[in-house]
Amino acid sequence: MTTPWGASPPDTFAADPELQAAVTELGTAVRDLLENSVATVVPAGVQTDVAARVRELTARLAVATRDRHTLSELDDLPTFRRTYSPVSGAGNGFAPPVRFRREGDTVVGECTLGMRHEGPPAHSHGGMTAMLIDQLLGSTAFLAGRWGMTAHLGVEYRGAVPLQTPLVLVGRVAETSGRKTVVTGTVALAAEPDRELVRGEGVFVSPRAELLERYFGDLTTADGRRAPGHAQAATDGTAP
Repeated sequence: MTTPWGASPPDTFAADPELQAAVTELGTAVRDLLENSVATVVPAGVQTDVAARVRELTARLAVATRDRHTLSELDDLPTFRRTYSPVSGAGNGFAPPVRFRREGDTVVGECTLGMRHEGPPAHSHGGMTAMLIDQLLGSTAFLAGRWGMTAHLGVEYRGAVPLQTPLVLVGRVAETSGRKTVVTGTVALAAEPDRELVRGEGVFVSPRAELLERYFGDLTTADGRRAPGHAQAATDGTAP
């Protein structure tokens, strides 16, 4: 039986459906723009014209923005919902985005990397696959009820990860002890799930109360209230 990952319970969080649809549409459009901007071979004049138009559109968005201490109104920390995550966020044009789900005692993610993620020609940048592994391992710990921040991340590259090819990510909790959780994970081709291209192991530590306050005490919701749940479910951190 599979369980969707990242969906907030309806009685604790309900995103504005119109805003969610608009953010997803914008994220998709920006994703298409980024992908084509690094692959296009149109003449220089066309690229210059497009750049000017993109700047005009960017100015329309810049009229109202949030700062780093303000959460998007579409985010819900207690359920790990991060709309603008660079890995899984529907609203982030750089994100593949990865779609995670829970299967038994594992967490499975699926995605396809594009030209905007290129390192070696035709293949993913190693930093991009490391980011996939970090998100996978952190999500796995969270879904096991063991949220923590990344204290150590080890990545073993066993083969080049091709672009424009469906991938499958699988994570498992390997060990728990006090505030520490050790998680392992892999990246493989969806067509060859048993042939590991990347293997990772991460140590995630739940920070002590004083550090949680230092890191996340200034977080507020979109309407200015202190962000609920930051002590349990902030994400993508380092140095616990």
